[in-house]
Amino acid sequence: MGHACFDIAISPGSGKTLTRQIEEGVRALVASGRYAPGSTLPPRDEIAKRLHVSECVVRAALRRLAVDGIVVSRPRIGCVVQKRPVSTNRTVLDVNLDPWTSFGPANSLFQCSKVLRAEGCRVVMLPLGGGGDRPFLEPLKDALAEMPGLVILRACYTSLKNAMRLVAESGCPFATVGTEAKPSRYARHVGVARYDYAPAIKAFVADCRAARIGKVVQFDFGRHPYLDASAALERAKIACERITLQVGGPADLDAVVQVSYSTMKRFLRDRTLPDLFFFTDDYLGLGALDAFRDMGVSVPRDVRVVSFSNSRSGLSPYGNVARINFDPFSDGREIARCALEWLSTGVFGTYKGCCSYIQGASFPVF
Repeated sequence: MGHACFDIAISPGSGKTLTRQIEEGVRALVASGRYAPGSTLPPRDEIAKRLHVSECVVRAALRRLAVDGIVVSRPRIGCVVQKRPVSTNRTVLDVNLDPWTSFGPANSLFQCSKVLRAEGCRVVMLPLGGGGDRPFLEPLKDALAEMPGLVILRACYTSLKNAMRLVAESGCPFATVGTEAKPSRYARHVGVARYDYAPAIKAFVADCRAARIGKVVQFDFGRHPYLDASAALERAKIACERITLQVGGPADLDAVVQVSYSTMKRFLRDRTLPDLFFFTDDYLGLGALDAFRDMGVSVPRDVRVVSFSNSRSGLSPYGNVARINFDPFSDGREIARCALEWLSTGVFGTYKGCCSYIQGASFPVF
C-alpha cells in the first residue's frame, strides 16, 4: 500500500506531547481501517519529515504502539500493523480521589457507570476520598491486582500524582478526569477528560463588566482554584475580596451550609454590601441565601449573586440564581463514551466540556 493516507495533524498548542499526538494519530488510522492489518507504516525518517519532528519523537511513539500490540517492528521491512484483537477485558475501575464528589445517583460517577454497564462492561467503583500518600492508596493497589481493562482516575488535588504512578507501575491503561487532568509522561496514560471552567468564568466576568460591577466578594474553601474568579476579575479592573471558609470535613455538606450561613450573617451585620457575591460551591450559596432571607436582603434588588451549581442538585430550588453550571449527567455520559471508544478502538475519545455560565434572573444587566 502507498503512504498517501498517512495524514496526521500535529498541533504544538494542543497541550499534548508530539509523541502522544503521533501515537494517537496512528491509532486512529488503524482503527479507521486506513492502515489495515499487515500493511506497513512509512519509514521513521519519512514520518519525521512529513510531520516536521525529530526521528526520536517518532521512534518513541512507535515504541508505545508496539507495547500495545498495534504495530510490530520487522527487520528490513519496518513497522507492520497488527490486527488489534477486540479486548475481552471490559472491566473498568472507576477510582474517585476527589473528597467533594460522592457516588450518589445524581452525579457523574453514577451516570458513567450506568452507561458502561448498559454496554456490557463490568464497573468497579472505588471511593478513596482525598488522600494522596501511598498507604492511603492501598485499596487501589489491591483493585489493580485484577488487571482491569481500563482505569479511570478522578481527582482535583495532588492525590492524582501518586495514584497515576501506582497505576502506571501496575501496567494497566488509565485515563485521568478532572480539573487537573492533563497529558502524562506515563506510556499507559491513554486519555484525558479535563474540566475547563475558564470559558464560564470569562463569560461571568464579561457580564460583570457589562453591568459595571465595582466590587465582588468571593466565598470559597481555598480548595477550588479552578473556580477562583478573583484573578480574572482583577484583570478586568473589578475589585474582588476573597473570604475563605474553614470546614471540618468536606463530605459534611450540612456543615458547609451552616458555616456559610453563619459567616454571611456576620458579614451582613458588620459590612456594607458589595455589588455582587460569588460562591465557588453550591452549598456555600445555599447557606448564604438562607442568611439573606433571615437578614432581609433581597436578590437582586440589594445585591447580585453568582454561584457554582450542579444542575441536578444544590441550587436547583433557586433556579433564578446566575451560576456556573456543571452538568454531572452529561459529564458521566461523555466520560463513558470516551472510555468505550478506548475499549473498542484503542483511542480514548475527545471529551466535550459540560460546564457553562447561565446568567439567571439574579444577575440582570442594566
